[in-house]
Amino acid sequence: MITLPYEYYHQIFNNLQNTYNDLFSCALVNRHWCRIIIPILWETPIFGDIRLIRILLLTLNGKEQALLIPFKINLPSYQKPLFEYTSYIAFIDDDLYYRGVRN
Repeated sequence: MITLPYEYYHQIFNNLQNTYNDLFSCALVNRHWCRIIIPILWETPIFGDIRLIRILLLTLNGKEQALLIPFKINLPSYQKPLFEYTSYIAFIDDDLYYRGVRN
């Protein structure tokens, strides 16, 4: 299989940035594509799904998790995520605020 330079893959997948389902499907093709696509998917996360919040909580270190104890927030006992998802977030949409106001 002929491989393209990283920059080409990034450019191609960046054009799919607004089609999350297609981009997510591409991330499942192989590890190489996954390493390129995950940062693109997490650049502007959509906080409508509770699973996303769980993933973010799992990326907290022990000290940060201890700060949640007074609020009775129990973290699931899953293994640490494969990626440091929080480091990829570049922008949080206003929808996160408005979703909380509407509920």
